[in-house]
Amino acid sequence: MNNNPQFPDVREVLQLLVRRFGLLQKDGAQCCGISVIQSHIIYELMKHPNIALNDLAQNLFTDTSTISRQIQQLVELDMVRRTPDPKDRRYVVLSLTSKGEEQHLAISKTMENYVHGILQLIPENKRDQVVESLGLLSQAMNQNGNCCSSS
Repeated sequence: MNNNPQFPDVREVLQLLVRRFGLLQKDGAQCCGISVIQSHIIYELMKHPNIALNDLAQNLFTDTSTISRQIQQLVELDMVRRTPDPKDRRYVVLSLTSKGEEQHLAISKTMENYVHGILQLIPENKRDQVVESLGLLSQAMNQNGNCCSSS
């Protein structure tokens, strides 16, 4: 265990941020009629059109069976399209339909308004610092890996 006195403070702040952002995503997604995981899928498909299911699952840090079930629901809602992979027709790639793109825009607008409201509460001369710090934290977390996989 780390004896650094900052450790409990950082952990607490991270846990509160995750909870608050998770609730925001839940509210934002549910107001649009989809689940949080479906919102994440739509976001990733907008960033990475024509992505394979395995790659999508890896990007979302979850297993393919979970993503596959959610994809099926989004296909049934006419938000996601499955097409044969042009490189290997045994596989499919995933992309958003026009309805899925509209859903992405609606969720993005909700999230953008919320984040803008948060940033307005931070002193103007500190906003860039906050955004930069969040980027550094995200990079460090990515490099450090999963909290449960380290010894």
